[in-house]
Parts: sequence; structure tokens; C-alpha cells
Amino acid sequence: MAGQPAARQGDATQYGGPIVQGSASVLIGAPSGIACSVCPGGLIKGNPVNPSLGAKVLPGETDLALPAPAPLVIHRSYSSYRTPTPGPAGLFGPGWQGAFDVSLQVRPRALILNDNGGRSL
Repeated sequence: MAGQPAARQGDATQYGGPIVQGSASVLIGAPSGIACSVCPGGLIKGNPVNPSLGAKVLPGETDLALPAPAPLVIHRSYSSYRTPTPGPAGLFGPGWQGAFDVSLQVRPRALILNDNGGRSL
């Protein structure tokens, strides 16, 4: 679809784990099968909108960059496609994603890692 791989909830990724977040129908995603809206080589038109998803996408904003031996950079991106998912909202709010948006959910029979790529593993 529009040059991007497609997958559904319950499909397995190349690493063997199932896709647990997103649409029960078709997801447009990264090569690993994880759904995303800002994909390398993805289509963006208008102000910018991903036409295959109908999602408003802001590929990246750098809010702070402090040079140092261990530099601190705060970078964020936005996709309206990420706002209705059951995943937790990041530091910048629903739809926004940053390098520090990593969390661990403890469930009775599982640990779920929500990484800063918008994936739930």
C-alpha cells in the first residue's frame, strides 16, 4: 500500500511477536510490520498529511539541543494516527512522541514495553 508494508492486529512481526496495538483491519507500517505514520520514504502531501492513512504528520521538531560530552537533545514528532490508540500518551500529550517516551506496563501475565517508536512489545 503506497509502497509501505501492511499488517493487522494479531499478525506476527519479523521478530515473532504479534502486533497488539492498532487497527483490527490493515495497518501501514515499518518494515518490521509495526504500525507507524512517519515511515522513511513514506508519502507526505499538503500541510503535511500522509495520504495512505489520512493522518496529520509532523516528522520532527527539535526543542532543545545542549552541546556537551554527552549532549542532551529533546526531539519530538506528531501523528494524528497515534492519538486514538490504546497506548499511553507521551510526555508531550496524545499523538506526540519523543526520545523519553518509554514506559513499562505490568500486567498479570506479561510486561509490556512501550518504546519511543510507538510500539508496544
